Amino acid sequence: MSLPDQVFRSFMGLSFIYLGPLSDVLTDDFLSSALLTIVGLMVIFSSFIGFCPLYHVAGFNTYIKKQKSKNPDS
Repeated sequence: MSLPDQVFRSFMGLSFIYLGPLSDVLTDDFLSSALLTIVGLMVIFSSFIGFCPLYHVAGFNTYIKKQKSKNPDS
């Protein structure tokens, strides 16, 4: 997972956590609030470890490997 993807996921996770139990904007139902919080925590956890199981299953990759220099002198 690339760094921009990790940063975006962190913000999305925090917004899910905020919208769940801390805000009545989307819902005032306990179950919906708990689900938003759990999803937010899972998104933040995946951003910290740099691995998304759904990306793996779908074969999607946002990580860009640095290419090695072909010139041995540099």
